[in-house]
Amino acid sequence: GGWMDPTRRFTAEYREEARLKDGSTVHFRLVRPDDKPLLVDGLARMSPESRFRRFFSHRDRLSAGELAYLTELDHEHHFALAAGRQEAGTEIGLGVARFVVLPEQAGAAEAAIAVVDECQGKGLGRMLFERLVMAAAERDIAVFRFDVLAENDQMLALVKSLFPHATSHVDDGIMT
Repeated sequence: GGWMDPTRRFTAEYREEARLKDGSTVHFRLVRPDDKPLLVDGLARMSPESRFRRFFSHRDRLSAGELAYLTELDHEHHFALAAGRQEAGTEIGLGVARFVVLPEQAGAAEAAIAVVDECQGKGLGRMLFERLVMAAAERDIAVFRFDVLAENDQMLALVKSLFPHATSHVDDGIMT
């Protein structure tokens, strides 16, 4: 493994363009430390419901410490992939997929996905998730743990379609 591994696709140099269901173009790249303003802006473009589904709390801002945690990554134990688009020469953040390796379970990581409201239902969550799985495989991660609100039908359907054999349990309205 390692940062400069030529067999890896998901490195600092990774760039990819794709089309959403509505025909609009998105690009993918790894999250960087200077993405903090993009994250702040992206959170602002998520409805309270969407934020709650992602963070399980009513967050309308991230602290400096949280922003550092979410953007200053080794992309080994904590990996994050960003989706965005160019608008008048400015990058607009549309979504993030990340995993954090679980120290207590070899080859396992906790996964999370966030997509801004305007892009929900256009296939972006699936595209992020599929790439997250590939990036995880490159890093010898074989198991994802994923927490989802039990009422979040869209995300549950996505998880089920990507991982038909996944096991789950519900605790206090949160499905793992």
